[in-house]
Amino acid sequence: MFGVHRQGRRRLPVLIVLALTVAATGTALLPGPTAAATPAVTVHPGMEIRHTTLADGKAVVNKCTIGLTGSIGAAQYAVTAGHCYHPGIVTDKVGNPIGWFEFQHPDDGLKFGFGMIRLYDGIGVAASMGRFGLSTMDMKPQLGQEVCKIGATTGWSCGTITEATEEWLYVSNALGAEGGDSGAVVYRQTSDGHAAFVGILVAYDDAQGRSAVVEPAAWLFDQIERYGPTRDEPFIWYRV
Repeated sequence: MFGVHRQGRRRLPVLIVLALTVAATGTALLPGPTAAATPAVTVHPGMEIRHTTLADGKAVVNKCTIGLTGSIGAAQYAVTAGHCYHPGIVTDKVGNPIGWFEFQHPDDGLKFGFGMIRLYDGIGVAASMGRFGLSTMDMKPQLGQEVCKIGATTGWSCGTITEATEEWLYVSNALGAEGGDSGAVVYRQTSDGHAAFVGILVAYDDAQGRSAVVEPAAWLFDQIERYGPTRDEPFIWYRV
């Protein structure tokens, strides 16, 4: 169990989820109906992803961030926030198709789910975020611990854990959280020069000074095991 810190009892907060939806004129951002793999693309934690649909002659783009990569048997996956799920093809930020949303468990208040993108054959997959990568898991994050994130909108930033339960973490608003950051990898630095996976960024609480809300690693993995495509084989996360 995680340590628990409560600043008194409070009602369930109204959380602002961090998927970003924008409309653009034309249809150039729409991938073809039979998207093929693009070997030049490598999917990794912190990467921007997009899902595009056409509505009233406009391309409606939903933007989120990859939090984790892994595999189930021979199939490779990327994991993001549950509310990022939309049926259909997922692309990188310039429109290269990388796969499709195959599984989802929706958020329910402060009980968060996940979205799993099945990656096309030939797509590269990595645990590296550039300067370093995920090498381990932090299943028991502590109050006062510094954690960092890489979001598609706000990029690299760090904050401090202010509240922690089995189901969610609150992190100081220095972590940063804006539309498009949903699913962002949250990590802490490790002595080996890499990073320990702490969870994924899912929302901010405006009533708590825009504190960032994180779905912890242990809860995320439990949800994937319960509701994901893991009946016969487990989800194996990628590490450097």
